[in-house]
Amino acid sequence: MGIFKRVKDVFLAETNGLLDKYEHPLNMVNQYIREFEQELAKGQKALANQLFIEKRQAALIAETEAAIEKRERQAKLAVKQDEDHVAKLALQEKLLQEKKLAAYRAQYETIQEQTKVLEERIGQLLVQSEEFNHRRLLLASRANVASSLKEINQSVVSFQTENVTKGFARVEEKVLMMEAEVEATAHFTSPVKRSAPQYLDPSLTADIEKALEELKRQEQQ
Repeated sequence: MGIFKRVKDVFLAETNGLLDKYEHPLNMVNQYIREFEQELAKGQKALANQLFIEKRQAALIAETEAAIEKRERQAKLAVKQDEDHVAKLALQEKLLQEKKLAAYRAQYETIQEQTKVLEERIGQLLVQSEEFNHRRLLLASRANVASSLKEINQSVVSFQTENVTKGFARVEEKVLMMEAEVEATAHFTSPVKRSAPQYLDPSLTADIEKALEELKRQEQQ
């Protein structure tokens, strides 16, 4: 059980570490920017496809116009040569191409409108991209400042409440011990204290008083 519990604890610790790292503000912003850039890339690809369709439709219109002009020339040439049947066939083809041309032009207008909508949307996305990148820079700056201040505050609080207080206490104890050692040493090694007793012998009280009076009398003469 002990091994499995340690494995579980390690796994949870690593998972929480990864989650904390993923949920870091800058990492979250970068992820959002990546998602936005992916959408922007999709939009740009859609616009590229739309422009291709528009160009292909324009080419189809040009080809149809050319076919109409060709059939008209053929019809005119056939009339000049009194080939009415050939002229009718050419005119018939011309009418069919003109109907196609009308449909192609209507489709082309729709495609152009769709292209315009996409271009406007891509323009908006590009403006948003610049705005998001600017906001990312500001957020990165704010996050860095906040992170630095947080580390400074944590280190200062920890240092003041633990290291400084304990350090001063240890120094004070050492100084007190040093003072006590010096005082104890001086008490037993002082010449005055070694040569003269620090108490009065009751048996010598009378002699001491007499000697003191004699000394005072000598000082007064």
